[in-house]
Amino acid sequence: METVKDYAVYIGDVALDEYYRADRWPGKADKENVEALEPVPGGMIANAACVRAALGEKTLFWTCMNSGPVSRLLLDDLEKRGIDTSLSVTDDSLPDSKTMIFLVGDEHTVLIPILNIDHIDITDEMYEVMKNASYIYATSGTLMTLRYKGRHWNDFSKDLRAEGARVVVDFDVDYERNGDDGRFMTVDIGFFNETGYDSVREDRTYEEQADKLHRLGMKLVVVTLADKGCVIYEEGKETLHIQARKVDVVDVTGAGDTFCSSFCSVMDEMGIRKAAEFATAAASICITSLGARSGAVSKEEVFKVLGS
Repeated sequence: METVKDYAVYIGDVALDEYYRADRWPGKADKENVEALEPVPGGMIANAACVRAALGEKTLFWTCMNSGPVSRLLLDDLEKRGIDTSLSVTDDSLPDSKTMIFLVGDEHTVLIPILNIDHIDITDEMYEVMKNASYIYATSGTLMTLRYKGRHWNDFSKDLRAEGARVVVDFDVDYERNGDDGRFMTVDIGFFNETGYDSVREDRTYEEQADKLHRLGMKLVVVTLADKGCVIYEEGKETLHIQARKVDVVDVTGAGDTFCSSFCSVMDEMGIRKAAEFATAAASICITSLGARSGAVSKEEVFKVLGS
């Protein structure tokens, strides 16, 4: 009997986002007063998990963090949103997971403290859950820390994909920038923003870079272009361009997480073009409020925007 793949596994960061607003970004050896805003739960992968859960889809989230009060607050918040975090890993040698976000005009700058997680051991239970997932959603850096019975991700991920679990990676701005093409070879769907895509394509055109990623095994390449929408390269298919929706921007934090996760959540049901239009509408909701989780809304709310 074929296993029903009715859930997705999100593996990666959850953090307390500390917001600061400034009139300008200081230069070298300069100073600037900042207004401290109320901190809110965030983290790229946790944000993405919240988006899927809000759409009514079964969602699991795993991370590695200490057992302190900040960690408990962050995991409790995810559980309240209907996300199963029970297989997360505890390591009390790690510092609290926090992110600093500076808002200057319409732009935001994110500073992410390095937690120095050497590796995460995958148990047999975790492996079975991953094998039977519709997709596994993470960053490239997180995937490279995973170990299963002494095997590295590039090795055991082949078995997971052979079972039908698709690997989805948000490369974002490609802040890891390790220059290793091997990180693309275990990915089925890759998301990049404009900065991240430019950092990997070097002197290649957008189309040439997509062709290269297809040759490395990536079936779908999605590049988000902020207010210019997105472009989607599906192996063997015509390139799709989806326009952004015009809204008043309050905070763009989490817009990419919202787009990527909502796209994956509805892609099988709607098809790629309609999923991209849906994800674009969801991201437009996200950027009209402060906080990365403002894109975690119901399908009805997104459809309302689509119908407007």
